Order: sequence, then structure tokens, then C-alpha cells
Amino acid sequence: MISLVSLLASALLGLAVSRGFDAYRLEKYALQLISRPSNLDRWAELADLLAVPIIAAVLIVSLIYGALRRALLRVAVLACFAAAAEVISEQIVKPVVQEKIHGALSFPSGNVTAVCATAVAMWIALYPVLGRRARIVTFLFGAAWTLLMSVAVVGAFWHTPIDVIGSIVLSVGIVTAGAAILGPGPAPRSTVPVEPIRELERV
Repeated sequence: MISLVSLLASALLGLAVSRGFDAYRLEKYALQLISRPSNLDRWAELADLLAVPIIAAVLIVSLIYGALRRALLRVAVLACFAAAAEVISEQIVKPVVQEKIHGALSFPSGNVTAVCATAVAMWIALYPVLGRRARIVTFLFGAAWTLLMSVAVVGAFWHTPIDVIGSIVLSVGIVTAGAAILGPGPAPRSTVPVEPIRELERV
């Protein structure tokens, strides 16, 4: 259900933008607040830092932890769906929508798609083998990472807020579709000793 709603929202946003929806007029206040000529380079540098270096670090840590907790295949498969979200964003959605900033296709944002898809994919992949506190911490990290990248690409004037929203719903839609296909993760290991259980069965 989450996947269907997210993909539908992404399609509707893309249709609105491709039909001449005036994103700049709607978003001009947000753009003026975040994107200023003196800060463009700083936002661009931050966006570059939050992209490949952090994505690589998150994937490596997730793969290692997944291997230790017998969830390596699940992590690897969902990482592939995150990569698929990026490819679909860049190679399919952008050419179809044809929204441009400075002559470059902008809807949806590739950077935000890559970050959001990676964060969602790794959280879903590791969710079954994480404790309650770790689930909350990793969720907050992923949300903050995605939000910061979203602000950075708008601040660098690479994208508009609607581009960012389109990226997020597209990422969530594709990754959750992958999770639905993959099915539930491994059951957490039992911490109850075996011998007491056998004694109870005898009684």
C-alpha cells in the first residue's frame, strides 16, 4: 500500500510538472529563503559530501552488519532496489518530465533519490535484526540525512522543493515495492535458553 500510494504521488507530481505547473511561482519563497548567491558553493559542497561518500559508508556498514546477523542477502537485494530507484529517476522520469534548471533536467533530484532510497532500503533491510532503540536511531539518521540533502540541493539552486518531494516519494515507492517482493526478514534469534523450554514441555 505504501509503495502504491508513493508511486502514484510521484506520477501525479511528474504529470503536473510536465504539463507546465509553475513550480517557481509556488516555491519562490522557499527558494529565496534557502538559496542565496553567496551560499551556492557551500550548499553544493555539502550536497557532494552527503552523496557518494556517505552513501558508500552506509552501504559498507550495512553489508558488514547484515553479514554478521545473517541478513547479507536481504541487505544486498534492497541495495539493488535503491540503485534501481536512482536509475529510474535519472534515465526514465527526468527525460519524461523535462523540467529544467539552468538547462539541466531537474525533476526528480538524483541526489535526493540516491540518499533517500539508500536510507529507506538499509533501514528496511536491517529492521528485523535491529533492536527497538537501534531502529529509532537509524530511522532518525536516515530522515536527517535525507532532509539535509534536500535543503542542500535546493540551496545550491540545483532543484526546487517539488523536485525534492518527487524524489522522496519515488524512492519510498520503489524501495517498499522491493521489500514487498522480498518478503519478511529473518526472525530475530531467541534469547530464551533451550533447556528450560524442554523442562516445561516435559511438565
